[in-house]
Amino acid sequence: MGIKVFEFVRRAPGLSAAEFHRRWRDEWAAAIAESDAGRTHLRRYELNPRLAADYDRERHALEVDDAGFDGVDVRWFESEAALAAFERDPALAAARAPLRARLFTDGALSVVTAEPEPILSGPGRERAGAKLICILRRNPALAFAPFHAHWKNHHGGLFQRLPALRDPILAYDQNHGLHDGAPFDGVTEQWFADVATFAYSLRAEENVTDVAPDVAYMLDPKGVHFILAGPPIVVVG
Repeated sequence: MGIKVFEFVRRAPGLSAAEFHRRWRDEWAAAIAESDAGRTHLRRYELNPRLAADYDRERHALEVDDAGFDGVDVRWFESEAALAAFERDPALAAARAPLRARLFTDGALSVVTAEPEPILSGPGRERAGAKLICILRRNPALAFAPFHAHWKNHHGGLFQRLPALRDPILAYDQNHGLHDGAPFDGVTEQWFADVATFAYSLRAEENVTDVAPDVAYMLDPKGVHFILAGPPIVVVG
């Protein structure tokens, strides 16, 4: 079984979103992909830049506040041992350090997850214009294993059986965290035709009657952050 690492990042002060996204791709991601550690250990690597339309839109009452993230870095590895070897590579660390200082501000959020659990499958993700990527932390009243079972079976089940929730989504994956006690417990990925379709989906009454109470039950509201990204930039794989 492989693993995925999600990292939510913010750009450094003084960088425009467009400049950040260009340099994130051409400098940061290129340095990783061209390194010996990247060539040896990365199974897949993609950048998910935040859509320009997501920066200034008015958020729905059911959405969490905008925490200012600019994108999500996602890396796939064969194992946690491969991830550890990648992270401790001295040459890669030396190459990334000055770039990190120039490109990013503090406060990145990350989680290591298992391979995704598909909730809604289909070919739609290839034609999606917007992807919701949401990092989350469970309600501390829930233990690790019961939370993950509830998230997959009950919460995911709402989107499988209720047409008003299911139909606007082209595909839906849950990425479950591997470790109890980690700062975050997983990442949701939902693919939509565009930002307008995502916004329209929030109008469904079932978001109030079914989803919101379940979110209140299973999640820590202070530990939920998301962006809407465009099509991913595949760097490796």
